[in-house]
Amino acid sequence: MTFSHPNIAPRTKPLAHLALRKTVAMLSVAAAGLLITSAALAAGASGKSNAELDAQYQREKAVCTSGQSNQDKATCLREAGAAYQQAKQGSLQTNQSQQYSRNAIERCKSLPTQDQADCQRRIDNPTEVEGNALSGGILRKEVTVVPASQ
Repeated sequence: MTFSHPNIAPRTKPLAHLALRKTVAMLSVAAAGLLITSAALAAGASGKSNAELDAQYQREKAVCTSGQSNQDKATCLREAGAAYQQAKQGSLQTNQSQQYSRNAIERCKSLPTQDQADCQRRIDNPTEVEGNALSGGILRKEVTVVPASQ
Protein backbone atom coordinates (compact mmCIF):
# COMPACT_ATOMS: atom_id res chain seq x y z
CA MET A 1 0.00 0.00 0.00
CA THR A 2 1.14 3.47 -0.80
CA PHE A 3 -0.11 6.53 1.03
CA SER A 4 0.09 10.02 -0.31
CA HIS A 5 0.30 11.69 3.11
CA PRO A 6 3.41 10.95 5.22
CA ASN A 7 1.47 10.97 8.56
CA ILE A 8 -1.08 8.38 7.45
CA ALA A 9 0.04 4.79 7.78
CA PRO A 10 -1.83 1.51 7.91
CA ARG A 11 -2.89 0.50 11.40
CA THR A 12 -1.45 -2.79 12.41
CA LYS A 13 -1.43 -4.18 15.91
CA PRO A 14 1.70 -6.06 16.84
CA LEU A 15 1.31 -9.38 18.59
CA ALA A 16 2.81 -7.96 21.78
CA HIS A 17 0.02 -5.37 21.90
CA LEU A 18 -2.67 -8.07 21.61
CA ALA A 19 -1.03 -10.14 24.33
CA LEU A 20 -0.91 -7.10 26.58
CA ARG A 21 -4.61 -6.43 26.01
CA LYS A 22 -5.46 -10.03 26.92
CA THR A 23 -3.37 -9.80 30.10
CA VAL A 24 -5.05 -6.55 31.12
CA ALA A 25 -8.48 -8.07 30.46
CA MET A 26 -7.68 -11.13 32.59
CA LEU A 27 -6.36 -8.95 35.42
CA SER A 28 -9.54 -6.84 35.26
CA VAL A 29 -11.70 -9.95 35.55
CA ALA A 30 -9.62 -11.15 38.52
CA ALA A 31 -9.91 -7.76 40.23
CA ALA A 32 -13.67 -7.70 39.71
CA GLY A 33 -13.89 -11.17 41.23
CA LEU A 34 -11.96 -10.01 44.29
CA LEU A 35 -14.24 -6.98 44.68
CA ILE A 36 -17.36 -9.12 44.51
CA THR A 37 -15.93 -11.60 47.02
CA SER A 38 -14.89 -8.87 49.47
CA ALA A 39 -18.31 -7.20 49.13
CA ALA A 40 -20.03 -10.49 49.91
CA LEU A 41 -17.81 -11.05 52.95
CA ALA A 42 -18.41 -7.49 54.17
CA ALA A 43 -22.17 -7.87 53.78
CA GLY A 44 -22.02 -10.94 55.98
CA ALA A 45 -20.00 -8.99 58.55
CA SER A 46 -22.52 -6.12 58.63
CA GLY A 47 -25.20 -8.34 60.12
CA LYS A 48 -27.68 -7.91 57.28
CA SER A 49 -28.19 -10.50 54.62
CA ASN A 50 -28.07 -9.64 50.94
CA ALA A 51 -31.84 -10.18 50.82
CA GLU A 52 -32.36 -7.59 53.58
CA LEU A 53 -30.04 -5.12 51.86
CA ASP A 54 -31.81 -5.70 48.54
CA ALA A 55 -35.23 -5.17 50.16
CA GLN A 56 -34.09 -1.92 51.79
CA TYR A 57 -32.68 -0.69 48.48
CA GLN A 58 -35.99 -1.47 46.74
CA ARG A 59 -37.88 0.51 49.42
CA GLU A 60 -35.53 3.47 49.00
CA LYS A 61 -35.91 3.34 45.22
CA ALA A 62 -39.70 3.33 45.63
CA VAL A 63 -39.51 6.49 47.76
CA CYS A 64 -37.34 8.13 45.09
CA THR A 65 -39.64 7.26 42.20
CA SER A 66 -42.79 8.23 44.12
CA GLY A 67 -41.52 11.77 44.66
CA GLN A 68 -41.71 11.50 48.46
CA SER A 69 -38.03 12.30 49.03
CA ASN A 70 -36.68 15.81 49.47
CA GLN A 71 -34.37 15.36 46.46
CA ASP A 72 -34.86 15.24 42.73
CA LYS A 73 -35.34 11.72 41.39
CA ALA A 74 -31.86 11.34 39.84
CA THR A 75 -30.06 12.48 43.00
CA CYS A 76 -32.25 10.31 45.20
CA LEU A 77 -31.59 7.21 43.09
CA ARG A 78 -27.84 7.94 43.02
CA GLU A 79 -27.76 8.33 46.82
CA ALA A 80 -29.81 5.16 47.33
CA GLY A 81 -27.42 3.25 45.08
CA ALA A 82 -24.38 4.61 46.91
CA ALA A 83 -25.87 3.69 50.29
CA TYR A 84 -26.67 0.21 48.98
CA GLN A 85 -23.07 -0.28 47.80
CA GLN A 86 -21.66 0.94 51.12
CA ALA A 87 -24.01 -1.33 53.05
CA LYS A 88 -22.92 -4.30 50.95
CA GLN A 89 -19.30 -3.43 51.68
CA GLY A 90 -20.05 -3.03 55.39
CA SER A 91 -18.96 0.61 55.47
CA LEU A 92 -22.36 2.33 55.81
CA GLN A 93 -22.67 4.29 59.04
CA THR A 94 -26.23 4.16 60.32
CA ASN A 95 -26.34 5.95 63.68
CA GLN A 96 -24.79 9.36 63.13
CA SER A 97 -26.70 11.48 65.66
CA GLN A 98 -23.53 12.26 67.64
CA GLN A 99 -21.77 13.34 64.46
CA TYR A 100 -24.73 15.58 63.56
CA SER A 101 -24.53 17.25 66.99
CA ARG A 102 -20.77 17.79 66.64
CA ASN A 103 -21.32 19.30 63.17
CA ALA A 104 -24.01 21.66 64.51
CA ILE A 105 -21.77 22.82 67.35
CA GLU A 106 -18.91 23.26 64.88
CA ARG A 107 -21.14 25.57 62.80
CA CYS A 108 -21.69 27.70 65.93
CA LYS A 109 -17.96 28.46 65.92
CA SER A 110 -18.37 30.48 62.73
CA LEU A 111 -20.52 33.02 64.60
CA PRO A 112 -19.17 36.02 66.52
CA THR A 113 -17.81 35.02 69.93
CA GLN A 114 -20.66 36.67 71.86
CA ASP A 115 -23.25 34.59 69.92
CA GLN A 116 -21.56 31.18 70.14
CA ALA A 117 -22.90 30.26 73.62
CA ASP A 118 -26.49 31.08 72.56
CA CYS A 119 -26.05 29.00 69.40
CA GLN A 120 -24.81 26.02 71.40
CA ARG A 121 -27.78 26.28 73.79
CA ARG A 122 -30.15 26.24 70.80
CA ILE A 123 -28.49 23.04 69.60
CA ASP A 124 -28.32 21.31 73.00
CA ASN A 125 -31.67 22.31 74.49
CA PRO A 126 -33.94 24.34 72.23
CA THR A 127 -37.19 25.77 73.62
CA GLU A 128 -38.99 25.11 70.34
CA VAL A 129 -38.14 23.14 67.17
CA GLU A 130 -40.01 23.49 63.89
CA GLY A 131 -39.47 22.55 60.28
CA ASN A 132 -37.74 19.62 58.61
CA ALA A 133 -35.35 18.89 55.79
CA LEU A 134 -38.20 18.71 53.28
CA SER A 135 -39.31 22.25 54.14
CA GLY A 136 -35.78 23.58 53.83
CA GLY A 137 -34.38 23.26 57.32
CA ILE A 138 -34.92 22.86 61.03
CA LEU A 139 -35.40 26.00 63.08
CA ARG A 140 -34.36 25.71 66.73
CA LYS A 141 -35.62 28.49 68.91
CA GLU A 142 -34.55 29.43 72.40
CA VAL A 143 -36.13 32.26 74.36
CA THR A 144 -33.82 34.21 76.64
CA VAL A 145 -35.40 36.84 78.84
CA VAL A 146 -33.17 39.86 79.28
CA PRO A 147 -34.27 42.48 81.81
CA ALA A 148 -34.58 45.99 80.44
CA SER A 149 -31.82 48.37 81.41
CA GLN A 150 -32.94 51.24 83.59
